[in-house]
Amino acid sequence: YMPGTLAQRYEETFGGTCTTFGKPDVEHFEACLRKLGYNSNENGDDRNLRVAHVGDSLHHDISGAANAGIASVFVTSGIHKTQLGTQFGELPSRDALEALMEQEVEAHVRPTHVVSAFRL
Repeated sequence: YMPGTLAQRYEETFGGTCTTFGKPDVEHFEACLRKLGYNSNENGDDRNLRVAHVGDSLHHDISGAANAGIASVFVTSGIHKTQLGTQFGELPSRDALEALMEQEVEAHVRPTHVVSAFRL
C-alpha cells in the first residue's frame, strides 16, 4: 500500500478527516532541516545546505526533496529497478533514467545525484 491509503479509505468510508505529514510534503523536509539545525534566512532560502536526501522513490523522496530545494540522491536499485531494466548495483543508462523520469514525475523533479546502491 502507498502511504496515505488507510487515511484515504477512512475519509471515504466513514467521512472522517485526516491530517497527513510526511514525504513528499515540503513541510516534512523543512521539519527535518530544522531538526538538523538549519534555519532559512530572511528570504526563506538556504542554499548553503550540506544536506542531501537519499531515497529510491521518485514520487516520495526525489519529488519531495526537489520541491523543498534540497539536493537528492536517487538509488536506482530500489523500487524502480524493474522499470529501469537493471539489476541490483547496476546503473541504468542515461536514456532509461530520463525516460522513467518523464513518465513518472514533473519536469522540474530531477535528482542531483544518482547511485546504483549503497553497500556496507
